[in-house]
Amino acid sequence: MLSKTSSAVVTFLFLTLFIAMMAYLDTPQAKSDETVTFPIAAEEEDQETAAWESQLVTVYEDKKIGTKWEDGYRVETYQEFEVVKDSDGKTVDVRPTGNYSYLKYKGDEE
Repeated sequence: MLSKTSSAVVTFLFLTLFIAMMAYLDTPQAKSDETVTFPIAAEEEDQETAAWESQLVTVYEDKKIGTKWEDGYRVETYQEFEVVKDSDGKTVDVRPTGNYSYLKYKGDEE
């Protein structure tokens, strides 16, 4: 069995070695970003498609689709739409989702 002092020294050495190993793995020399690929025609087409699609951004917007009165409350109905925009912010595609939100306000019927 190790004495208290020996145990502390072994623990200190282990932690020092562990921290040194983690520091080395975090350095740029330890990271290898170099990869060798030989693309074929199909992969080139996929890469072009992927590059074009990566410029698209999908956002979700709620649009008011209706208002009705129920038991002295005004209930507004909103539907969520999936909006795809390009890098210039122009809308490319709009698709309705099945998600609806309802806001309920107390008030007098107009």
